[in-house]
Amino acid sequence: MSNSPQYPGGYLPPEGEPEPERDPEEESQEENRLDTERFRRTTPARLRPIPPRRSHGYWRLIAGATTYVMVVGGMADYSEPQTRAAAHVLFWLLILAAMLMTLSREQKHGWEPGPRWPYAVAALGGAVLVELLVLLVGSPAIIVGSVILLGFVSFVLMLAG
Repeated sequence: MSNSPQYPGGYLPPEGEPEPERDPEEESQEENRLDTERFRRTTPARLRPIPPRRSHGYWRLIAGATTYVMVVGGMADYSEPQTRAAAHVLFWLLILAAMLMTLSREQKHGWEPGPRWPYAVAALGGAVLVELLVLLVGSPAIIVGSVILLGFVSFVLMLAG
């Protein structure tokens, strides 16, 4: 729209007045302006809601189960069996809490239900792996393996930046 007093507003001149001759250059500029108006945002970007997205993969679950195996396996020879049993129960409760939080987010955001088996595998697999490693190699070997694994993971993370 122009600020000219000739046109009071709108795209068409008032009725009863003849349409003035137009310059072809002005017509092409007006067409370009109309093309850009078609793609103008109706809602500013900062007012648009950001849709919640489901997390990709189970890397937190894997990292937590691996850390659990390293810590509980490393302390097995140096603590009482009841302490290790309490650590297993606490780990299972944490895995259950993570699964319940995932269920809550699915219901809240209307997502399709995800698989539940990774939580059971992490809970049972972590506890079984701790006991097997303690029986097969002992706590000192688990501690050394944990330090080597953490060093490797730190190296890879530093490469990734």
